[in-house]
Amino acid sequence: MTAPRSIRALIAVIAAVFLGLVQSAGASAVASDLIDTAPTSLVIDAPAPGESQKWDMSVKNLVDSPVPLALEISGRSDVLFSGAAPMELTMNTPDGTAVVERIRVGEVLGRTIRLPELQAGASYNLVGTVTLPRDADNSYQGAGGNLKFHFVTSIDRPNVTPQQPASGSDLAHTGLRNLIPVGVAAALLLAVGFGLILVRRKKPAHE
Repeated sequence: MTAPRSIRALIAVIAAVFLGLVQSAGASAVASDLIDTAPTSLVIDAPAPGESQKWDMSVKNLVDSPVPLALEISGRSDVLFSGAAPMELTMNTPDGTAVVERIRVGEVLGRTIRLPELQAGASYNLVGTVTLPRDADNSYQGAGGNLKFHFVTSIDRPNVTPQQPASGSDLAHTGLRNLIPVGVAAALLLAVGFGLILVRRKKPAHE
């Protein structure tokens, strides 16, 4: 039995709206590919007191508009990041401008540091340094650990200075987050459409 023209039209409208919502969510998901960067992994192997280890990090804006920028820091060590004289972190721009003053590594692990806005097509470079204080005792001898630094774009984060990292990770990986309301809206549209179809089918034959 062929569905009435009004029902077919309703189904077409629902399909068009659903497609529009999905395309919109897809565009938001692509927006997470705003920067060109790779996580920087650092392996720390039994540093001596007073010894430092340096590395470079960089990120590039791939779009033609400014993007907010942040740096995620994670890592693990059984000894180096705790105790009386734990390893300390410093981050500067190549010209020596301080982004993170000397701070204990354990205080920034699992946090996100707000960085200056990255202009269209521009690159941003950092030089990181970790140092085991000179007064570190023998409990740090032979200890090792690892750190990972990952540039990300950030959205709707609270105002924080680079020297005061903010906890949490409200980042620009918004594709999945945007799909949730899309799915809810699509489900409601489909429910309404099928409800109307069922009501029409149940109408008495004399109507």
